[in-house]
Parts: sequence; C-alpha cells; structure tokens
Amino acid sequence: MSAMRLRRLQADFEKLSDYVRRHPRLKIIQSEGEPPERYQLEYRIRSLRQVNDELIQAKSHLVEIALPRNYPRVPPQCRMLSPVFHPNIAPHAICVGDHWSAGEPLASLVARIGEMLAYQSYNVKSPLNGEAARWVEQHLDELPLDPVSLLVEESESAASPSAPAAEAKAPPPVDPPANESAAPVRRQVRPAPLRDWPPAQSAAAKPRLVQETEMEVVEVVIEPKVVNLSCPGCETSYRITLRPGLRRARCKNCQTVFDLPTGDS
Repeated sequence: MSAMRLRRLQADFEKLSDYVRRHPRLKIIQSEGEPPERYQLEYRIRSLRQVNDELIQAKSHLVEIALPRNYPRVPPQCRMLSPVFHPNIAPHAICVGDHWSAGEPLASLVARIGEMLAYQSYNVKSPLNGEAARWVEQHLDELPLDPVSLLVEESESAASPSAPAAEAKAPPPVDPPANESAAPVRRQVRPAPLRDWPPAQSAAAKPRLVQETEMEVVEVVIEPKVVNLSCPGCETSYRITLRPGLRRARCKNCQTVFDLPTGDS
C-alpha cells in the first residue's frame, strides 16, 4: 500500500471518528484494516422501510462503506445492510458516485448518506427505485421525514438541555448548483428563509431603546425574555433566553433544528 493512500485512509479515519463521536445519531459498529478500508455504521434517523406492500417507519439503519484500491480517485462503494425505501438506494448500492470528488472527506459522504435516509436529499429523475420516486412525488409536503442536521462542521453547536439558556445559530444556507441537470441527486429540501432580525448584540449588554423628548432623554431597558420550550423531535424541555438575532435552536439530544418565537412576542 502506497504512503499516499495510507495517509489518506488515516486522515479519513481520524475525521470520521471525531465526527461520529460528536454526533448522537451516528455510530461506527465496526471497521476493518489499520487504517480502516471498510466501515459499518449505524444511523439513528427516521426513514422508510417496505414490508410486503406496506411502508413503515424505521429509525435504525446499517450502512457499509468500502474504500476500493483506487480510492480516492474512484468513489467509495456504499450499500445498505438493512432495507430502506428511497429513490436512490437499492439493496446493492447507494447512489453517491455522481457527486464524488477525490478531495471530499469520508465524513462528508457519511453525512450525505444520512441526508438521503432522512429524505432531505433525493433525485426522482433517474432513480434506482422507481416506486419510491413515485411515492416522493406524491408526498412532497411530508418531507423531510427527519429534520436532523447532519452538517459535519455544525455537530458541536447543538443546544444543551443542562444549560440555563441554550442558544444555537441557524445553519448557513446552501446554494443550489448552477446547473441542476449536471448535479441532479442533491435535490435538497430546505426550510423557508428566515425573517430579518436586528444585528446580534453581546450577551453581557442589555439592548436599550432611547426615546428623546423636548424635556429629557428617557432610557428604557428591554429585559430579555426567558421561555420554556420543548423539542418537536424528542420533546426534550429547554429553558431559553430570547435575544435579538436568536432565530433557531438545535436539540442536544436528537439534533432537531426548530424555530424560536421572537423576543418581543
């Protein structure tokens, strides 16, 4: 094995291990090789499974990722070890090859597979499962099935249920591809744009509103509002301080991103 391949496999292993350690919905079941060339991962994500002629919700899925001899010039070989009902997933393969580049970290590919399982990403134009593609076109208003965030760089920014005031910034927007026909698989279901807010201020400073009259300047202190909210995904309770610029929070337990009420409501 070449020194370059060894370095790439070791870097992938370290980054993937760190990503899985920080994300509560993922787990490495086993790995083969030193450094590993084959992984089995568990995803704890809401998706669909077909049993006879009935679709049922499934919350645990096993995926195998094998790194071939010519990796990373050729994409990893990905397949499901548990059945999933999805337009771009077949028993023998998960369709990721059209969007693979040699510079993509393995952890990023793992995140993309999770987005597919959650029905945040799908392609109905050239599906592996035509029946699943037709189901998607008839149930667009029900997607995604799981709103969990799988972005690698955001897995540490989750809201903490033990903190007195849990705050998290909204995920950065993802621009659509310039040529949709060149990259059809990344058809992403995204939430509606957020409303504009005043710029965020320091947590130590209280926002102040100054009203000027003919006689004097009256200073009004606007106290932050503390609310009790529950995560819509797992019903974990939080006590959150609403401040200008705070738009969303992410659940520490299940990684669901949910909207917050405005600070003055």
